[in-house]
Amino acid sequence: MTYIGIDLHREFFVAHVENRDGEKLLSQKYPNSLESVGELTGRFPNSKVVVEATRNWMWFVRAVRAGGCNITMAHPFRTKAIAAAKIKTDAIDAATLCQLLRANLIPESYIASDSEVDDRELSRGRVNMVHDRTLLKNRIKAILGKENLTFPGSDLFGKKGRIWLNGQCLSQGKELMVENYLNLMDGVEERLKKVDGAIKQKGGNNPRANLLTTIPGIGVTTAFLLASEIGSIDRFANSKKFASYFGLTPRLSQSGNHAYYGRITKVGNPYVRWALVQTAQRWVRMHKNSRVWFDRLSYRAGKKKAIVALARKLAVVVYSVLKYKRPFSLNFEVQKVSPAILPESS
Repeated sequence: MTYIGIDLHREFFVAHVENRDGEKLLSQKYPNSLESVGELTGRFPNSKVVVEATRNWMWFVRAVRAGGCNITMAHPFRTKAIAAAKIKTDAIDAATLCQLLRANLIPESYIASDSEVDDRELSRGRVNMVHDRTLLKNRIKAILGKENLTFPGSDLFGKKGRIWLNGQCLSQGKELMVENYLNLMDGVEERLKKVDGAIKQKGGNNPRANLLTTIPGIGVTTAFLLASEIGSIDRFANSKKFASYFGLTPRLSQSGNHAYYGRITKVGNPYVRWALVQTAQRWVRMHKNSRVWFDRLSYRAGKKKAIVALARKLAVVVYSVLKYKRPFSLNFEVQKVSPAILPESS
């Protein structure tokens, strides 16, 4: 059995190969190409390969599996032997990964399937397009603010708002930029409709996304994003680990009998965390009991912390719906009955 550690970069990767006895067989730099990966896997067939989770791991994992090798993806933040090293080079990083793999000490990261990767690209792309649209709107508002112009209605970019905007007297440069921003915004809106159509089509064929839409406050696009980003729910042992994975649990520093809790860790997938916070904003307007709990916590800790705390509770709901494959239903409290008071035996 041979073990291969890979330090993957944008344009090249460094491979370090050892046998089961720790003898170095190869340490070489390759250009990023399918031919390079095929050459490596062909020279060392049926090897165990490890690579850190980077932004371009997808093609490399597919190429290694096509070469008949078993690949493991290392969690970059938990690979302390590399993160804490005083001397860091590409060759040393690859060798460290190889030695950790040989000792079975790799902190593994989840490898999403090809369909999950494709769905993530679609949902993340939609999030970025919405951010771009918001950026264009803010630029137009900034130009109007420089002229002390305020639209008296509610929607500046609706039909009435566009008519009002066209009637304002602006300088040539500002008028041209407002027109350009509006055209760009209209283009983003048109493309968003196509993306929403693709998400609706793919989401309808996704049973996990359909289950998530039964949760109040979660629509088709949010459910599709959550389903693609979460992946297999079976990799989480319980709801606490699920919430912790997405950075919704507080920091903890414990020593002796003292425990200090801080802000949420924000470690993990930011898209799921963002989606749950957005859902919490809608949830608190839809449920009276949640609103009472939210108001009470807001009074003590503030609205921002209360919304994040509610998002943490929603993470448990999402986990339960996916884990048990059942649609969401409200759990009504069962009225407690006082036990009967029996007379004392004489």
